[in-house]
Amino acid sequence: MDNVTLFCTDGKSVQSLLEACKDFGKASGAKIFGCWDLCKEPLPFPIEAGLVKILGIWFADQGGAAAKSWNERLAKVKQKLGFWSLRHLSIEGKALVLRNDALPVLQYVTQAWPLLANVARAVNSMVFHFVWHSKMDRVKRTVMHKEQRKGGKAVPDIPTILRAFFVCGSIGITLLNKNKDHSAYRVFRFFQLPV
Repeated sequence: MDNVTLFCTDGKSVQSLLEACKDFGKASGAKIFGCWDLCKEPLPFPIEAGLVKILGIWFADQGGAAAKSWNERLAKVKQKLGFWSLRHLSIEGKALVLRNDALPVLQYVTQAWPLLANVARAVNSMVFHFVWHSKMDRVKRTVMHKEQRKGGKAVPDIPTILRAFFVCGSIGITLLNKNKDHSAYRVFRFFQLPV
């Protein structure tokens, strides 16, 4: 094992974690940070409160983690689109760049956080500024999102795709784990979605 990140909500879950670590240590001979007797803290590992970055996504016990995660990804997409805007691409080429280069960067965050309304607006304006190189649209956005065979330019509707990806992922987690103590189940019950 290399790095493991766990969220503990109370003292009971910390005790369960320590017991699992002891059992794992007996079975494998591995220990957390070497000898536990040398630790001066009550737990043999550091405790983080506030913002914690795990695999590029921010988490926190208070608010603000989702916005920070989205803002970092938006900056990365803006940089990528800036590089691509130096090339003279057709609208179809720009749609391809959006689909294959920008969308995956944003899609990664939707595994943990839903799309925020202000982020959706920022993504839309970023996309169409990239397509037209100005703030003014030359063709209606609804037409741009249509497939080419229906008279559009197949520019991906990134906010809708991101929302769908988040909802599908949440539904998948809920269907796989029908345990009523699971957090995804509680989220769906909160929004009164059928499970």
